[in-house]
Amino acid sequence: MTSRSVQQLRVVLTVADFDAAVTYYRDALGLPESEAIDGPDGERLVILDAGRATLELADEAQARYIAEVERAGPSDVPVTIFQELAEPDDGTDLVGSTLTALGGEPGVLARTVDLARRRAVAGHPPFAAVVVQDGVVIGAGVNTTTSDLDPTAHGEVAAVRDAARRTGSVDLAAAVVYSSCEPCAICRTTAAMAGVREIVYAAGREHVTSGIDPNPEVTTRLTDAVAAVVPGIARRGETALAEAELSEPFRAYLAAVTR
Repeated sequence: MTSRSVQQLRVVLTVADFDAAVTYYRDALGLPESEAIDGPDGERLVILDAGRATLELADEAQARYIAEVERAGPSDVPVTIFQELAEPDDGTDLVGSTLTALGGEPGVLARTVDLARRRAVAGHPPFAAVVVQDGVVIGAGVNTTTSDLDPTAHGEVAAVRDAARRTGSVDLAAAVVYSSCEPCAICRTTAAMAGVREIVYAAGREHVTSGIDPNPEVTTRLTDAVAAVVPGIARRGETALAEAELSEPFRAYLAAVTR
């Protein structure tokens, strides 16, 4: 018998309410959209990336038990959600949360600062952001410039990229980016090109500890130049954090990379 290996397993779920299913699986559960297809007669298909998957075979008794204990999505399809014991360090655990549940503007900004701090302790650049649209977090990102060797992989840029992938659109009109720190020229430009309404940030540039930015003068000139072209794209947000808490991610980062 010829030896074969399975390259891909596709599971096609037929749903009565297509839009509700997409909202649930893509936006609420956070499965990234890899492709969307429209047929000539109105047919619609969205392909979502479910990451690592398993094929489970169960007898009828086990199937009845699963139906009883697992929460169901649209069309009453049982869905099991597994979460790692360790808290994700890229902010994706916030996707699907409402701004209200996170405590409004002060709450979501506090979350980004805490995420930036946790990244800093691990030796990663201390910047994090989320994208909110219609009161729901649709994307998240952290600075991965050093791990990805990508000078453009800033927190706000990563969050915008994540939101675009999840929604299947590069148009993020009316969305708001909440960031742990005042955005630079790259982040302001990316947000503006995506149609983001504004970037609301927690820590100002004055909180960035000396030594993190190798060219602060150039960064300031570039940021101010972009701010002049797109005035109002960024503003300082309301937080309940003390000055020391706003500066902590930067101190933690320097401590991590110099020890």
